Amino acid sequence: MLRLMDIYYELHSAYGPQDWWPAKSREEMMLGAILVQNTSWTNVEKALSNFDNDFSFTSISAMSLETLQTIIKPAGFYRAKSNTIKNLVAYFQHTNFDFDAISLDALRKDLLALKGIGPETADAILLYAFNQPFFVVDTYLKRLFKHVHLPQFSTYNQYQDYVMTQLSQDVTLYQEFHALIVAYGKRKISDPDPLENFAIPIFQYTTDHIDHLRTIDQRFNRIFDQYGFVDRPTINDPFDAIVSTIIGQLISVKAADSIYARYQDAYSSYYAVANDSVENLKQIGLTNNKAKAIHAIATQIKSKKLNLARLDSLDDIDLIKSLVALPGIGDWSARMIALHGYGRMDMTSYADVALRRGLVTWYQLDAIDESQYNQLLSPYAPYRSIISIYLWKISKEIPPKKQTP
Repeated sequence: MLRLMDIYYELHSAYGPQDWWPAKSREEMMLGAILVQNTSWTNVEKALSNFDNDFSFTSISAMSLETLQTIIKPAGFYRAKSNTIKNLVAYFQHTNFDFDAISLDALRKDLLALKGIGPETADAILLYAFNQPFFVVDTYLKRLFKHVHLPQFSTYNQYQDYVMTQLSQDVTLYQEFHALIVAYGKRKISDPDPLENFAIPIFQYTTDHIDHLRTIDQRFNRIFDQYGFVDRPTINDPFDAIVSTIIGQLISVKAADSIYARYQDAYSSYYAVANDSVENLKQIGLTNNKAKAIHAIATQIKSKKLNLARLDSLDDIDLIKSLVALPGIGDWSARMIALHGYGRMDMTSYADVALRRGLVTWYQLDAIDESQYNQLLSPYAPYRSIISIYLWKISKEIPPKKQTP
């Protein structure tokens, strides 16, 4: 799976620490969070400069609405934003602007009750002004998810839930990650893309892995010299990997690819699947059993009975056990999900016809049973996923048998 922390590390390496929010006081930060709605930060800076460094809510409270509108006019939508600012200032006035006296337990609910403050603005205020662990979901995050093939959700809360179930509740991490996502979203098209490897998902292995495998058997040396590095497409989101694997059970690769493409067109995330019916899910070409299994897993995720991201912390054996416990998932399916959805390095399966065919060809055998299959691949542990990738490649290269007239 694509771990959000992997994205964080890549962005941090590319852009360095951001030390956000760019404000010297809580008041300035909260004003900026409102002013940035539907405009660029450049316009916000122009509006903030008109305050002459006096961002105190006491001053704004005494200020006429017309004066405030003149000050913030460069940020656009100044009439609506001035009313929102006045509402926010009035809310804090009940504590005489003593922010430390605010009840944090009720603050998010109270902020959302103010006209002009939605979830993004409320969470920005909570995260940066009050150091509360609420991840901010904005347009930049949604674009990033689409770019790296993560689920597309229909609501703010669904995006936020997806992020916060994968990250530890660390305020500094949330602040830095959100700021890095903004920095990434603002990059020029001509700039290098630090997330390029995630945008085209392939199984990740390195020269060090290959060098190790070369020491096992001369046969692998010949195979690697013939094919070089082989790109094996993977799936960044484990639920989509589950769907792809269930679809591919007992049908041809071509048919599975066609049905999975229809699934991607029809459903953007597990929320979309869970909110639809099994009957509708069948319309993309699924059997009743496959549709019921996919729908049941999506429903478990939506209800938070299942967290696929947390399964990634399990070792290989326990991961396979946990996946097999899901509806419609057997041992072969679990191993394919572990390889393609979780990037596990030591997965193979005798039950996979293409892998058997590839191994028979590689070792120039007439046939092979399960015991022989496991015995031949055992020396390649803990990197049997890489060997599986080459076996699939070999299997694809085998010419079809001629039909007897």
